[in-house]
Amino acid sequence: MSDDLTEESFNKLLAWLDLDRDQAAEKFIKIQLRLIRIFSANGCSDPERLATETFSRIQARIDWLIENYVGDPLHYFCAVARNQVKEDYRERTAVRAVPSENPVVKPDEDEESNRLYECLDQCMETFNQHSQRLLIDYYQEQGNEKIVNRRKLAAESGITLRALRLRVFHLRSRLKICMEICLQDSAGHETI
Repeated sequence: MSDDLTEESFNKLLAWLDLDRDQAAEKFIKIQLRLIRIFSANGCSDPERLATETFSRIQARIDWLIENYVGDPLHYFCAVARNQVKEDYRERTAVRAVPSENPVVKPDEDEESNRLYECLDQCMETFNQHSQRLLIDYYQEQGNEKIVNRRKLAAESGITLRALRLRVFHLRSRLKICMEICLQDSAGHETI
């Protein structure tokens, strides 16, 4: 359970699942296992973390759900999980897309490689120091360390993980445009 969510909201969540606390606990476990299976079947990077995040998201909205949601809570959990599968997929493909968007640089092409790095340096300088650091730190780690690192970055910035992803997406888009322009300009100057 997330630190920013209270025991009171957790108890409300259990009551929403079932008025009988033992039944609610059983439903909680069944839903958790189902969420993990959903995330695993969709190739998500950390199914257990995503299942916990699903519960946290729902727990954060529990007062609204108690008042307004009609139907089996399992359906709501599955809907939230579907959205998380899409988010996880976008994050995984965005991380892989960054290198593939750059031109292929062969080791024997020093001149091209130098031009690429010069453009990268030039474009990174267009960002303020915080944005530069954010872009660099966002892609530092691998595996579980990456997740921990990104949560830490979001906390340090005082924003949600989703807001952090969006901020990095916008920075990366600006960087890509700048790189394309720079590489075109430098290629044009060589032919003159």
